[in-house]
Amino acid sequence: MNIVYILGNGLDKAQGLATGYPDFYNYLLSDSTECSRLLKIMKEYISDDNELWSDMEEALGNFTEMSKDSVEFEQFYYELSDYLQNYLNQEEAKFTSSKELKDKFEIDLAAPNRHLGEIDKQRFSSYTRKYTQNKDISIITLNYTNTIETILSMTDFKEKSIINSSIVLRSLYHLHGRLGDSIIIGVDNDAQIANLSFRENEDIKDLLLKEQSNRAMQNIGQYKCEQIINNAQVIVLFGVSLGETDARWWQLIGENLMRRNDLVVIEHLYLPDAVRSTRRQKLGSLDRSATRRLLRKMNITDIGRIEDIANRLFFVFNSDAFRL
Repeated sequence: MNIVYILGNGLDKAQGLATGYPDFYNYLLSDSTECSRLLKIMKEYISDDNELWSDMEEALGNFTEMSKDSVEFEQFYYELSDYLQNYLNQEEAKFTSSKELKDKFEIDLAAPNRHLGEIDKQRFSSYTRKYTQNKDISIITLNYTNTIETILSMTDFKEKSIINSSIVLRSLYHLHGRLGDSIIIGVDNDAQIANLSFRENEDIKDLLLKEQSNRAMQNIGQYKCEQIINNAQVIVLFGVSLGETDARWWQLIGENLMRRNDLVVIEHLYLPDAVRSTRRQKLGSLDRSATRRLLRKMNITDIGRIEDIANRLFFVFNSDAFRL
């Protein structure tokens, strides 16, 4: 069985790291170093009202209207990238793992159904029981940090067995780049670039369009990620916001759900104030709301297929997955 984990900033936050966009924004505001005209403007333009990195990236696409000079914008882009790398490096340095966390992380990887409710576990099994006990696991991280490598006690990724020889962690891809290397801060498509002249500027698109940026850097990882998703039987979303600046990936999952019947998707959601232990009846409403949202993000609109696809979507709320 091919299992794919797509991990976002929620993974780092689960380890106690202050890697949210508001944390970075406050770091920018507190920095007194002389900065460019555009960065000064951006500090006011993109406020801490934006809770998610995807919100910031969307705002960055709109912010392109603040410059008519592509050279100035390119310098600003790399300046912003340097600030972000510096901040995340500081946060990453605070993180230490443990054998207990590594063991828990590997257990959660090996059993994607572990945190499902009892009825959903049975439903999940009805889709996956036909597969052998062998599990090939791939991780696609949207994070720049090396948190996963630290947890797994590896500097650079190497294929390894976890739990037992039938469960293999095959691959780990940093889809948006990695600290110490080039990182991608950008949008999904040129319609998200407000400056019309920049939409026609290939140099700017090499910076802002995530897919084109990977191509410009000769990164084959995004194509490997497409193949991994296209061959998955189980996809687990953890700590991701389903932001529009990564729309192509949610839509790719949707295309696979439409095209074949051997794929199920599990999404972990963290809504600590939405469910109390004494009011668990609310889980039904939350599940229906999450289903509608995920179908919309995956661009699934075929009325005749929605019920079948919705039956292959599973949701986990406020679990302790990937944390002690």
